[in-house]
Amino acid sequence: MTATRPFLKTIFTAATGLFLLLPGNAGAAPVPGGTLDPTTIPKYVTPLVIPPVMPMSTRQPGFPAADYNIAIRQFKQQILPAGYGATTVWSYGRAEDTLPPGFVAPAPLSSNISFNYPAFTVENASGVMTKVRWINDLVDAAGNYLPHLTAIDQTLHWANPPAVGCTDGTNRTDCRTQNPDNYTGPVPMVTHVHGSHVNTESDGYPEAWWLPAAKNIPAGYARYGRLYDQYDRRNKVPGSAYYAYENDQPATTIWYHDHSLGITRNNVYAGPAGFWLIRGGTHGDSFVDNGTTAAPNDGKLPGPAPTATGGDPNFNAAVRATIREIPIVIQGRSFNSDGSLFYPSNRAYFEQLNLPGQPPQADFTGVLDIPYIPISDISPIWNPESFFNTMVVNGNTWPKLEVAPARYRFRLLNGCNSRTLNLALFQMNGLVQESELPFYQIGGDQGFLPKVVMVRTGSYTVLPGNGTVPAAIPAPDPQYALLMGPAERADVIVDFTGLPNGTIVRMINTAPDAPFGGFPDTPADPGTSGQVMQFVVNTALTQPADAQATPPQQLVLPAEPALGAPANVRQVTLNEEESSQLCVQVQPDGSVTTLFNSPGPTFMADCEAAGGVPMAPKAAKLGILMTDPTTGMKMSMPMMWMDTITENPTVGDTEEWEIYNYTVDGHPIHLHLVRFEVIDRQDFDPATTTPIGPTTPPKPNELGFKDTVIALPGQITRLKAKFDRLGLYVWHCHILEHEDNEMMRPYIVKIDPAFPDFTGDGKVTIADALFLLQKLTTPSPADLAYDLNGDGKLNLLDVRLLIQKIVAGLTARK
Repeated sequence: MTATRPFLKTIFTAATGLFLLLPGNAGAAPVPGGTLDPTTIPKYVTPLVIPPVMPMSTRQPGFPAADYNIAIRQFKQQILPAGYGATTVWSYGRAEDTLPPGFVAPAPLSSNISFNYPAFTVENASGVMTKVRWINDLVDAAGNYLPHLTAIDQTLHWANPPAVGCTDGTNRTDCRTQNPDNYTGPVPMVTHVHGSHVNTESDGYPEAWWLPAAKNIPAGYARYGRLYDQYDRRNKVPGSAYYAYENDQPATTIWYHDHSLGITRNNVYAGPAGFWLIRGGTHGDSFVDNGTTAAPNDGKLPGPAPTATGGDPNFNAAVRATIREIPIVIQGRSFNSDGSLFYPSNRAYFEQLNLPGQPPQADFTGVLDIPYIPISDISPIWNPESFFNTMVVNGNTWPKLEVAPARYRFRLLNGCNSRTLNLALFQMNGLVQESELPFYQIGGDQGFLPKVVMVRTGSYTVLPGNGTVPAAIPAPDPQYALLMGPAERADVIVDFTGLPNGTIVRMINTAPDAPFGGFPDTPADPGTSGQVMQFVVNTALTQPADAQATPPQQLVLPAEPALGAPANVRQVTLNEEESSQLCVQVQPDGSVTTLFNSPGPTFMADCEAAGGVPMAPKAAKLGILMTDPTTGMKMSMPMMWMDTITENPTVGDTEEWEIYNYTVDGHPIHLHLVRFEVIDRQDFDPATTTPIGPTTPPKPNELGFKDTVIALPGQITRLKAKFDRLGLYVWHCHILEHEDNEMMRPYIVKIDPAFPDFTGDGKVTIADALFLLQKLTTPSPADLAYDLNGDGKLNLLDVRLLIQKIVAGLTARK
């Protein structure tokens, strides 16, 4: 139970769902945000930007050479429609490209400028390594560092480049501090390719960040995080890290973004993210068309996609007319009247309240009258979630796309900080929604589904691939459509064939303007966050190749075999933490006032007796299910980022994870490194941890392999993954505000201490001891993977233990 969230839930669920099919209705107040009223922004006037392909580097800033030298820089972009101010953003681009003074994205490819929000798409071939030197170039023209565009809360467990003031009394990076002030120093960055099956050095570990090579880094500041590492440590280019990606996974839609400890929400909101597509390989890009008698692999998906040599998909009308495969990232943003990004700088935003002595924000009422860290235990700047009032698609607010009456392939990504999306397509007659067009989903997070799934509001239809359309399967609730939690992807075909010229099709969002906890729930504001983008049929765009795209009812996808039986079942938990010292009361007008601020063993009883509740949420946490030694009952033990690592699979093992959600929210849970199968979900009693009732299988479009799954409140979500690569990785909630405040934990894939075959030759010999000795001379974040004696570190004791095993083995063979 939280102090204020039940109040907010009442607000969000008070209205009826009557506007579900009335997108022009103003039946709900817009989500609060900046000084720019979202209802005044014209919709569907800006053409959708089609992300071009990131060009490979032709010049190297140093040794060794990389395929791509990709820098993150600050620039302006016309996100709002023409006539509004341009927005200052950050994003990635080719490092050798020069940004002229006054540059405003997007720019034609002929300008040789690849900086854009979202970033250009990195194209990859399955099984072919891609080497990237990521460069933190957040400096101004004089070479001085640029401060963050948003307020940074130093009381979270964060990167802490000043390396002072940790709450445990030490001075170091990557810790919590008691400093409530907004951080305005140089910004850490570390890039993570979300969904990549990658070596630990290149994963973008949250404590592996680095600062820009600025001239004015303050004395004493750490330029690197505690676990900074590189795939190729010969790289000495200042302000950079050299990573390499094996791409040893089937064709899929993954993406890249910042992952710095405690500030991912701020960094990603500023803009740096882009698609990373893998093509070809086993179980990829080979399809059967059961409507023909041609060769077995004659099925074709809609195409082409933009290519590095195929011309400009945005500033060349002839090229644009041919494109049939488009990556689409949907994000929530709010703006100020000058076009700048709005991101909350105090906790009052989440509570929808005003701070005493400050001007009202976006029609908030009441006040938030509480003390913060260091007086209480509540962080002053962090907001538990953030829901913004403007939908931005591929870097523009509410864009439009002219489409031929043909089939299109859209690679959808929910890139929102906190918002869950529930997408549907409707033909429009003025402001009235008429017939619904289905999404034909062919893929998820980690490749193709076993079968095409036709998704409509309230139902799923699994298509056998022989041209027939079986009976639909009812969704768990009639409100379900194409549901996507933050970071989830959906590879879909939309069939516009046969639609008359001028037909308008609108993509809408009916997930709530609040934390998603399952349906039924009040849909998003239909006048703002309930609308996403619009398609307009233009028959003049028809191409001869359109007839070659296989109807989705006839597609047979390249199915993958399922994982085998698990070697271990691991039980983990999702938790919400409330204050242990600050007792508050919610007034009838929504104001939150302090009753008392005093930690102690009787705090809970004293707060209840005073008619108050603990201020919450204080943080979100992951944990483990443990047995209470006193009662013998199972219970959740929430854990912090810095606590002992408890998830330590043995390399090569397949594990089943049971995720117990003790909170009132659904959480999109993401595991780095692995691709997993969703097994089922089941209710449980949080008081006894007892499963209740039958298990529920995954929805048809959750089959196949994923890397992010929505774990609903009060349920056990079961998944299965194979941990096949040694190293240190993380698992976390992908609500970025949760991830940044303790809802992220490290996990380590370790060698089997009973058979420490480090060299992979199927034997344990002196070669393995030599390998281990070499690891001692080149320490890395993966060291714990080689810890044989379980003391939490790698040292000569592990080498001695390994030699003892080798000698014992040789003696046994004599």
